[in-house]
Amino acid sequence: MKAVAALCLPLLLAACGDFEDGTRGPQPVPGSSADWRNYGQPEGMVVDVDVNSISHRDRAGSTEYTYVWMRQTFAEDQIDGESKGRYRIKYARQAIDCPSGRMAGIAVSLRTLDGDEIARYDVPGFQWEFAAPELESYGADFVRQVCKMMADKAQNKE
Repeated sequence: MKAVAALCLPLLLAACGDFEDGTRGPQPVPGSSADWRNYGQPEGMVVDVDVNSISHRDRAGSTEYTYVWMRQTFAEDQIDGESKGRYRIKYARQAIDCPSGRMAGIAVSLRTLDGDEIARYDVPGFQWEFAAPELESYGADFVRQVCKMMADKAQNKE
């Protein structure tokens, strides 16, 4: 019995993986595989959505939600309240409960125009706070559009 336990422990530890090898930890900001599409231009910023990131998969979340990365590029420097760093690009990962139309921000990466990360904030799954955007608002339209894209992706896979 001890021999079996001695063999199993290294296998279990190897299966867990490291934070650095990408098997655990927060979802990374999309890299070169991103397909950024313009979603709109509210005053002072441009909003893009990575259509490749729209899926039911997240390292830390339930497959019941739809996940998406959004990029906001600001016309002027913004100052992060926590780190006090200046940034121009904000990557935000959203979890959307499409049936209810509610959304939760689950990760944020703040970056300079050169791509240097100023700060990264991730919210553990048990702390996600879902809220419904106001009816007929920019946020409500965002939720509808992302959920429609997810439904189209799911239908095309069938």
